[in-house]
Amino acid sequence: MDLDRNSYPDMAVGSLSDSVFVYRARPVVNIQKKITFSPSKIDLSQKNCGNTFCLKVKTCFSYTANPISYAPRLKVAYSLEVDADRRKNNLVPRAIFTEPSDSDNNSKSKGTITIDTKGKEQCVTRQLAVQENIKDKLRAIPFDVSVNIQDANRKRRQAQTSQLSPVLDPNDAEITRKKVDFFKEGCGNDDVCQSNLLVQYRYGYRTTDEDTFTPLKIENGVPVISLSSQKDIALEVTVTNLNGDDAYEASVIANFPSSLTYSAYRVSPEELQVTCVANQNGSMADCELGNPFKHNSVTVFYLILGTAGISFNTTELEVELKLQTTSNQQNLMPVKAKAKVAIVLQLSLSGQVQPSQVYFTGDVKGETAMKTESDIGSAITHQFRIINLRKRLTDLGTATLQIEWPKFTKDGKWLLYLMKISSTGVEQIDCTPNEENLLNLDPINTRMRRAVGNTQGGIDYTFSRLVEKKEFETLSCDNKATCVTIKCPLRGLDSNAVITLYSRLWNSTFIEDYPKLHHVEVMVKAFLHVDSATMHTVLKNAETQVRLTVFPERRAAQYGGVPWWIIVLSILLGLLLLGLLAFLLWKCGVFEKKNKEDPSEKEKLTSNA
Repeated sequence: MDLDRNSYPDMAVGSLSDSVFVYRARPVVNIQKKITFSPSKIDLSQKNCGNTFCLKVKTCFSYTANPISYAPRLKVAYSLEVDADRRKNNLVPRAIFTEPSDSDNNSKSKGTITIDTKGKEQCVTRQLAVQENIKDKLRAIPFDVSVNIQDANRKRRQAQTSQLSPVLDPNDAEITRKKVDFFKEGCGNDDVCQSNLLVQYRYGYRTTDEDTFTPLKIENGVPVISLSSQKDIALEVTVTNLNGDDAYEASVIANFPSSLTYSAYRVSPEELQVTCVANQNGSMADCELGNPFKHNSVTVFYLILGTAGISFNTTELEVELKLQTTSNQQNLMPVKAKAKVAIVLQLSLSGQVQPSQVYFTGDVKGETAMKTESDIGSAITHQFRIINLRKRLTDLGTATLQIEWPKFTKDGKWLLYLMKISSTGVEQIDCTPNEENLLNLDPINTRMRRAVGNTQGGIDYTFSRLVEKKEFETLSCDNKATCVTIKCPLRGLDSNAVITLYSRLWNSTFIEDYPKLHHVEVMVKAFLHVDSATMHTVLKNAETQVRLTVFPERRAAQYGGVPWWIIVLSILLGLLLLGLLAFLLWKCGVFEKKNKEDPSEKEKLTSNA
């Protein structure tokens, strides 16, 4: 029963100990909270408070209670908090109170108000300042209000029974929240931003001196990174927002594999709004595109990636590019930037032949008439030099020098007869097939070979060759020569090696087949090949070709066989020069007669007379 006549039932409990406990019901009140913002939206382009934007927040309180006659004077403690969710997540609130109640927490304001009677409104006004350079400009800033009744004064006393203070209705929300929106520039009429971000990529190399980007070559739709001595590669990232609203807090998150590390980023002068920040170990970079990233915008930036982690076992790379924005956009799936890896072996190959010009003469001899190597013809030495600018090849495999050796003519006649193969800079050379001295001819010693090489072809027949019609023929593996491929493994190749092939020019073949030609060119082609367990090795400058020029001997030219028209032409040229000299002397007055006499001589003759 209602013992204290406050329209709420009370309860009395008796006991055998002659004690009675009375439980009195406290009145229940409902406190209404009304929040208004002025201005109603945050426009960051309008700096109305120094270098930032400020707005007024007005909070009004009133209460209702039962019965109608119950209208005590309430003292209410209130608490105001702005952007509470960010604070709970250990983030800086986007707005603060200009006059906070607590110096340690400028996102809260506390105080007390007194509501004299039921239905009467009591208000407080506070000023909020929006922080500078905030990122989240799309989501509204929440403003929370909570209250607590401190006490309630009685309007009427009944005997000595004190009137109980009221309590808040538990059905009412403890916290009342209202949000203030940003003015969303570049969004639709519904104030909802629907962005349309797309990302594309290209791998390449970027030079810092000329500030140019060179894309990688594409194989089967996948770029190929050819690594030699360069330390960095560049990933060109292009982001577009075509036919969409502004994209707020737009960014690209790049995740790198363990074989790549983030080094730096590069942008053009007109793309300065792009900034990238990497984590401590360089495995991830967060690139902000702008806030907002405007509609119909296109931006290009470059991620410079270190390649020190790429090993010989690395065959491909994959960088994950993920777009992020607080604007509305569905299906923002990560893009996988894939590339193949090719290890460029820095092996260079060059070749030369000594002598580069030789002559053939004499009589035709058959194979059976050949007893020593000097019976064959001129001594020829082919040298092929291999230079390795990188580390030893033991991790990749064995390099092999392959020589396309012109052994026969197309008719099966000997061209170059191989006597010996030697090497320096590698382990013992073992070339296949074995083409050394197949006829078992007696070799000559090294000193004699040098002497023969220096004397043969020493007579100069240049004058004869200049006056003849220069008909020549080229003998190569692709043209009129039958070649054998000689493979020489370069085991233990370190920095450089030299492979030398000693051979003889088969004199009889040239006497029989090419006596009327001005000269014959014999081409020897060589190239490098690496037998590697991996399929992603690339060789550059691994091919060379050397040219041997063979002239027929012209003894008639040496011993006076000068054509008659050369003699006649020489006489005419001599007469012409003589006439020109006489003409010049005549013009200079050398042949002019002395027509005038000396006057003094003339007077002397007159006096004598």
